Amino acid sequence: MHELKYELTLSPFTAMYLPLQIDGLLLPDVTVVEILKVSKITSHIKSPEWFIGSIQWRGDMLPLISFESLNGAATVDPENISQIAIINGTADHSHLPYYAVVISNTPSLHEIVSDELIVCEGRPRGRAEAMSVTINDLVAGVPNIEWVEQHLLAYILHS
Repeated sequence: MHELKYELTLSPFTAMYLPLQIDGLLLPDVTVVEILKVSKITSHIKSPEWFIGSIQWRGDMLPLISFESLNGAATVDPENISQIAIINGTADHSHLPYYAVVISNTPSLHEIVSDELIVCEGRPRGRAEAMSVTINDLVAGVPNIEWVEQHLLAYILHS
C-alpha cells in the first residue's frame, strides 16, 4: 500500500476510531455522542440496504445506517448488529439532529498530531469517504459527512 505523509496545519485534535467490519471510520471525537449496545431495531419496508432501520434513543427515533453499505462495500445483517455509534448531525437541519451508525467493536480515542496522520493512496476509497488514512497502525476512512448526511436526509424526506 502506498502511503504519503499528510501535513496538517491544524493543532492537535482528538479523533475517534469507529471499527467497522473491514477497517474503520475516523471522526472528530465531538461528532460521536454515545456508543450503545443495540436493543431493538425497527426495520423499514423497501429501504435501501444501507438504511438498516430506526432505533429508539432518548425518546427519539433515529435512523440507523451501515456506513460500509452506503460506501458501496459490505452489507450488514441486522441480526448481527450488536453496537452502534450515535452521531451528532452536522447539517443545519431539524430532520437530522442525530443518526446512528453500525460499528463492529469498541471504538478508541486518538490524539492526532500532524506527523501521525498518513494518507493511504493505495487503499480504495468509497463514495462516502473524503480520504483514506492510517493513524497509530489503524486503517480508516474519513467520511464525507456532508455527502452522507445529504444522502440520508434525501432518503428520510422522500420515503
